[in-house]
Amino acid sequence: MPEYRAHLQVRLRQGVLDPAGQAVGHALRDLGFPARDVGVGKLLELTVEAASAEAAEAEVRRMAAELLVNPVLEDYDLELLPR
Repeated sequence: MPEYRAHLQVRLRQGVLDPAGQAVGHALRDLGFPARDVGVGKLLELTVEAASAEAAEAEVRRMAAELLVNPVLEDYDLELLPR
């Protein structure tokens, strides 16, 4: 069965308080960098076996919905690559 590499980039939804992003932004400005609107998220990398790219994408989206992403607070982007 083919393998696919999934990159799931998770970030807080617009309007959700991001204390980690604020701390990083302040630290960057303190160091003299002109950084604004800093957000901290997470990148999950998965390898999945599936019959097709469509099946692999559906499986990763199911993982995101059931465990990996909090839909109340977070949004995500999914990139799927053949392995």
